[in-house]
Amino acid sequence: MKQPALIPIVIPSYEPDERLIALLHDLDDKAMGPVVIVNDGSSGKYDEIFKEAESIITKRGGKFIAYRPNRGKGRALKTAFSYIAENMPDALGCVTADSDGQHTPDCINKIKDTLIANPENLILGVRKFEKKDIPWKSWFGNTVTISVFSYVAGMRVSDTQSGLRGIPFKFMKELIDCKGERFEYEMQMLLECAGRYNLTEVPIATIYESKDNHQTHFKPIRDSLRIYKILGKKFVKFVFASLSSFVIDILLFHLFVFLFKDAFA
Repeated sequence: MKQPALIPIVIPSYEPDERLIALLHDLDDKAMGPVVIVNDGSSGKYDEIFKEAESIITKRGGKFIAYRPNRGKGRALKTAFSYIAENMPDALGCVTADSDGQHTPDCINKIKDTLIANPENLILGVRKFEKKDIPWKSWFGNTVTISVFSYVAGMRVSDTQSGLRGIPFKFMKELIDCKGERFEYEMQMLLECAGRYNLTEVPIATIYESKDNHQTHFKPIRDSLRIYKILGKKFVKFVFASLSSFVIDILLFHLFVFLFKDAFA
């Protein structure tokens, strides 16, 4: 009998609430395989939550990793990728999910199934962005970033901010050395994908809690600047490459005319 594909679920977590535990119980009930949790430098008052989380995931071969101080989501993801690369070499890839309840087990499973069907593609869970359904800051930020990314990378993406992704094993190993330590790392991942790996988008549920219950560690100004700094660097490289190509074409044209002007006299 063929063994099911090994696809660990990676959950970076910083100062979570009970929604992390609820998600882990749901994943456990559905026997969805090993989970790798990275405690990204949470304070000691979250130790009980992480202790319970560890007890849930270790039953199915999962791994709990912790360090202090806080290093950012990008570093947490790279820490998990390194662990999987070293300890689960037979994995088809991994699925990354957030710990705040936005990604349901059914959506996570959709990403896993799509990765199995497309093992060399980056799988991106995409939400349907409508003003009436989500905070206007999230709608505006994602809409602008999508436009800028599409222009800079030459690849259309429907949701640049989604943390629910299926990553092939080969690409995952490459991403360990990718730049970015915080939220900008996920944008860098998409830039690394452009032109090198195919992208498959999968519609997922759009879940936003009320303002009182919504949990995010995204700092709008600081983290947005980091994201646009990465896009800016990519844009500068694009412009430089285009100008260089233009200059080379002009020089070659004039060289051709100089060398063969007598032939056309």
